Amino acid sequence: MSQINPDPIFKSEDFHHVGVIVKDMDRTIACLEAIGIGPFGLMGDRKWVDIPFKGELHGKPAEWKVKISSAKVGGTEIELLQPSGGESALQEFLDEHGEGVHHIAYLSDDVRGEMDKMLAQGAELLTCANLDARGFAYFKTGEGGVVIEIRHR
Repeated sequence: MSQINPDPIFKSEDFHHVGVIVKDMDRTIACLEAIGIGPFGLMGDRKWVDIPFKGELHGKPAEWKVKISSAKVGGTEIELLQPSGGESALQEFLDEHGEGVHHIAYLSDDVRGEMDKMLAQGAELLTCANLDARGFAYFKTGEGGVVIEIRHR
């Protein structure tokens, strides 16, 4: 039986969302909204946005684009992500596993500091971008296929 860490990296109050990789953003949103999940949308009445990123993928410089949308379901946010260009951890997941839950995300005021803690505990850094401003990092924990995103609050 595992012991509970008295000084955990992540606290429940910092939980932010569950990220789901999809192949077709419009079809996924239509399907989910038809069964009562949603509404999805970002920035006014737009259902999704396509965002370019510059960062690292497996320790090497990378550029990619991702269509993103989200919806609140109770107190939890669901984030839909559709890779839309370039090499990315999201595209790798889609190619290897197909659509599905990709990560759970936590907010932090110090992404670099949390990143150092994760690496010290043996997590593998998959990708990161904009660590000094509104940035994020994705880690593979090695257990249960769980990917964790740390993003700026």
